[in-house]
Amino acid sequence: MCTPEFYSPACFLLVFFIAWEIAGRRIDPLLFAPPSRVAEAFVDLAASGELVTATLTTLNALLAGFGLAVLIGLPFGVLLGQGSVFGRVLEPYINAVYATPRVVIVPLVIIWFGVDYSGRVFLVWLGSVIPVIINTAYGVRNARPDLLEVARSFQTPRHQLIRHVLLPGALPYIAAGLRIAAGRAVIGVLVAEIFLQNTGLGGVIQTNAAFFRTAPMLAAVMLVGLIGTLFISSVNVLEKRVAGWKTAGRAE
Repeated sequence: MCTPEFYSPACFLLVFFIAWEIAGRRIDPLLFAPPSRVAEAFVDLAASGELVTATLTTLNALLAGFGLAVLIGLPFGVLLGQGSVFGRVLEPYINAVYATPRVVIVPLVIIWFGVDYSGRVFLVWLGSVIPVIINTAYGVRNARPDLLEVARSFQTPRHQLIRHVLLPGALPYIAAGLRIAAGRAVIGVLVAEIFLQNTGLGGVIQTNAAFFRTAPMLAAVMLVGLIGTLFISSVNVLEKRVAGWKTAGRAE
């Protein structure tokens, strides 16, 4: 039972699904579907192979775009955080891109990349690279002044200063940036699949919504939510491992 002593997110989820089932049976199935019908639609989609193919398509673009965002965003954020002229010139434009909804960029992406895989990866990358850059830059700017002073007094080479002082000190900021970037990457891949190319889980959602097939549409939506949760949780696990490595390094 859901008592105060045993209250948990699982208990809340159980109550939510019961309420959803009751409400779903009282509403027009064209507008809403109960979880029992959503589960049936999920099984049908999985049995047909459509759901597996769509999930792999979505994960492919998601991981490629996010990986590129990390590879490009980290060094660029370090450069921006060190206060170089190049970084100061580009910072206002980076903030402008971050504030621009990706939907309005879709026509430009179509012109540049077409409607194929590269366009989807670009939209994922564009949405997730900016948080990595901004948070890395903030972390570098907030490096401990005493450590910087000691390193500079010993004339530490620039690459060693970045590796041993700036990046370790910026890890909490970088981790926060990666969490934000992971969420925006999931949004980016759905925007790309719905508005750029009707494929992947976004394509499943768009196609079923167009024909008022609410149950399979909600099944795809819930799978997207699960993927997003697991993706962000994976970033959190990576953050804890890095934090543990950092703590162990200090202890030594």
